[in-house]
Amino acid sequence: MLQARASELVKGSLVLRPLLADILLARGRLYLRREPDDIMARITPLDSEVMLLESPRGSNWTEHKRGPLATVLKVVEGDTAGTFHGLGCLVSAQSPGNPAPQLILFRDFGIPVEVLAEPRDWYSRHRQPEIVEASDSKDLLLVRFVHDGFASPIEGTCLYARREALWGCYTIKPSAAGSISTAQAWLEKRKWKDWG
Repeated sequence: MLQARASELVKGSLVLRPLLADILLARGRLYLRREPDDIMARITPLDSEVMLLESPRGSNWTEHKRGPLATVLKVVEGDTAGTFHGLGCLVSAQSPGNPAPQLILFRDFGIPVEVLAEPRDWYSRHRQPEIVEASDSKDLLLVRFVHDGFASPIEGTCLYARREALWGCYTIKPSAAGSISTAQAWLEKRKWKDWG
């Protein structure tokens, strides 16, 4: 019953529906999984109404919220810090004059949620995306992910590209990340195999 309720709530979520491969019920807990070996979060029932939401951290778990199932799933869905996925801005109320880059990429360019979430490691390290350049045809977008470190900013750059009608996210070597043209040329030399 708990698994069915969670599945129903996830089906109605713009963010969670495309990001989760399944919801596994094991040892009395729900595991929200991107892939069979990639757990986004786990939910433990503490009683019939109160759930405990945790995220994996190495070999341990970190507590994030206690509350009803719908409440803890809203916390997962609304994540903007990278704890679970970093795409909560797609569902949160934002000021109309200053939308988040992820919202622009999703709404204005049509990049699917699962592709937006691909730089998972960068989101988990709290790097924030900045749109650097967009092609006139709107099928190539250079996006830099930045986290202000102690000494200097930590960066990573990816090219979102629509190829053969499908969007993909390609991480770019720093020396080739100056513009769309240099990133595209570098990827073409590598037969569109990204860096890393």
